[in-house]
Amino acid sequence: MKILHLLSQTHLTGPEVYAVALCREQMTAGHKCLIVSDTLTVSSDAEYISMSIHDRSMMNRLRNIIKLWRLCREREIDLIHAHSRAASWIANIVCRCARIGYVSTVHGRQSKRAMRSRFNIYGQDIIVVCDSLVSHLRDGMGIRKSDADIQVIRNGID
Repeated sequence: MKILHLLSQTHLTGPEVYAVALCREQMTAGHKCLIVSDTLTVSSDAEYISMSIHDRSMMNRLRNIIKLWRLCREREIDLIHAHSRAASWIANIVCRCARIGYVSTVHGRQSKRAMRSRFNIYGQDIIVVCDSLVSHLRDGMGIRKSDADIQVIRNGID
């Protein structure tokens, strides 16, 4: 399987460490991994492509959607795994257009805004890193059980 891990970050974060560790395990299992992010601080054997995902301006998001859609088509990506809110926003659209698999990981609490409570940007398959995030997404963000399957997968320790 060809998996694209999408992050939005300009400095070292927990989601980056999590994604790199996940890529390492996935590549050991025979999958091909690609990381797309603003920066990548942690060393990884996965191919890295720099893209300004953190910039939330509408023009930049449209550019990123087009770039990622083309990248997914050219590289025959099977799955996008988004690791941040901005990455999930873009991945949700790209995966629908490209008709490829989509999973997101929520690494922390999300602030509630009107747009987020009306639309589930995280997709139908959501991973959270602790139990309290399940209730946060269900109760605080309004993601119903019929809209998404939320699974707890705690961060591992290398």
